[in-house]
Amino acid sequence: MAASHITDFIQSLNSEELKIVTKHLTRSKDKTKIGKLLTLLTKEPKKGFSDKELGQLMDNTAATIRVLKSRLFDNIKEALVLNEYFENGQVFNHREQIVFTLKKKILLIKTLFRTMNQGKTETINFLLSETIKIAKENEVYDVLIESLIVQKHQKGIRLGSTEFENITNQIVFYDYCLKCVRNANDAYYRLILSQGFVKSLTNKELEKHLKQSIQQMEIDFQKTKSQEVNYYKHLFEIALSEQEKKFKQAITLCQKLIAMIKKSTVQYSRDRVGFAMSNLSMFNVFTGDYKEAVKYAKIAQEYHIPHSLIYLIMKEQEFYAYFYASIFKDASICIEEMLNHSMADTGEYRKSKFIYYQACILFATKQFKEALQLLNKSLEIEKDKTGWNIALRILNILVFIELKKIDGASRALEAVRKYTERLKKSNEVKERDILIIKFLREMEKDRFRYDSKNVMASKILKELSEKDKPTSWNYYTPELIPFHEWVVTLPMKR
Repeated sequence: MAASHITDFIQSLNSEELKIVTKHLTRSKDKTKIGKLLTLLTKEPKKGFSDKELGQLMDNTAATIRVLKSRLFDNIKEALVLNEYFENGQVFNHREQIVFTLKKKILLIKTLFRTMNQGKTETINFLLSETIKIAKENEVYDVLIESLIVQKHQKGIRLGSTEFENITNQIVFYDYCLKCVRNANDAYYRLILSQGFVKSLTNKELEKHLKQSIQQMEIDFQKTKSQEVNYYKHLFEIALSEQEKKFKQAITLCQKLIAMIKKSTVQYSRDRVGFAMSNLSMFNVFTGDYKEAVKYAKIAQEYHIPHSLIYLIMKEQEFYAYFYASIFKDASICIEEMLNHSMADTGEYRKSKFIYYQACILFATKQFKEALQLLNKSLEIEKDKTGWNIALRILNILVFIELKKIDGASRALEAVRKYTERLKKSNEVKERDILIIKFLREMEKDRFRYDSKNVMASKILKELSEKDKPTSWNYYTPELIPFHEWVVTLPMKR
C-alpha cells in the first residue's frame, strides 16, 4: 500500500525535478501509466486527489492506483540521484556536485569490493585513489574516511602491517578533521538558533560563546588547516564584531570573507557569497549608509534562485534599507514583490508581516485611514506571533491618536495592556514594549496629548530615547516606526 506522504511529495516537485523525472520515466517499463499519473498529480498541485478519484480518471481501481503510485515514487527516487541531475548547475553548487558524486563513487566501490575478484582489483584501486584524492582536496571527510577504511582492508592484507598502520593514522587524523568541522558547524547553528528562534543565551553568554568558539576554531584550524573550519571562524569573528556593535569592523571582515570564499573551491558556494552580501547590507544599515545597504541587498539576491525563500529574505533586507532611508516608494515595490511570492514557502505569518510593513509605510506617509485598514487585515491573518502582534497593536493605537479617535485609542490601549500582562513572562514581551504602554497610559490622562510637564511621561520618553540600553530602539525589530521619534512630532499640550 502506498504511504500517505507520496501524493504530497509528488505534488511538491519543482520544475527542474519534474524535468529529470519525466525524462527518466521514458526508460520505465510502465511509463505510460505512471507518466499519466504524474501528469494528473502535478497538473493541479493543490487538489487533494483520493486514490478512488485517481482510479476513476485513469479507469483503474484504487488498489491499482496505490501500486502505480509506489512505482512512480520509486522512479522519482531513482531519477533524483542520477548524475545528470547532480550536474544541473542551476540546482546544485559546485561543492554539492562534488560531494554527491563522491558519495555515489564510494557506494560503487563498496559494491565492487563485496564481489571483488582479480579482474576488479585494478579498477577498485583506481576508483579508490581517485576518490581519496578528490575527497582530500575538497574536505569531504566522511567519504574520505570511508574510502581509506576500504583501502586499509584491501592494501593491508597485501602489503603488510606498515601500510595498514599508515592508513590507520590517516583515518585518525581525518576523523579529527571531520569532528572539528562538525563542531564548528554545530557552534554556528547554536548561534543561529539562539538569535533567530529561541533566545537561549543572554548577551553575556552569547559573547562568551562567540569568543570561546573563535579560540577553539583557531586551534582546530592550526592543527587541520581545514578551510571549512576557517570559514566558520571568520563567521564568528563577524558575529562578535556585530555583538560588540563594531559595525565598520564587521564590514571589513565581511569583505575579507567574500574574497576568501571566492578564492576557495572548498568554501565557495553562491549561497555563501549571497549570505555574506546580505550581511554587508545589514551592517551598512547599522552605520546609516543606506545607499550601500540597498546595493549589497540587490547583489545578494543575484546569488540566489529567483522566487526562492532565501531570495525573499534578501528582498526583505532590501525593503528594510529603503524603509530606514525613508525611500517609501521603492520600499513599497519590494513589499509588492514579497506579497506576490508563493505562500507555500512564506506562510500566513510572513504575509501578515508584509501587510504590516505596508501599514508602516502608510503611517510614515500620513495615510492613516488606509494604514488602519491594513492593520486590521494583518491582525485577522495572524494572531499568534507575539512580538509582531504587540508592535501591530501599538501602531494601531498611534493611528487612532493621529485620527483623533480618542475612544478607539483607549480601547486599543487597554486591550494591548491586558495582552502583554498575560504574556509578560514571555521573551517576546520586551522592556521597551512595557515602557511604551506605560507612556501611552500617561498620555491617555491628557486625551493622548504629550505634556512635557508630566514627570513620569518625560522620564519614560527619555529612557526610550537613549541608545545602547535594553529599552533602546533597534533596527530589524517589529517597531519600524521609532516610538520616541513619533512622540516629538505630536502637538504639545498647552
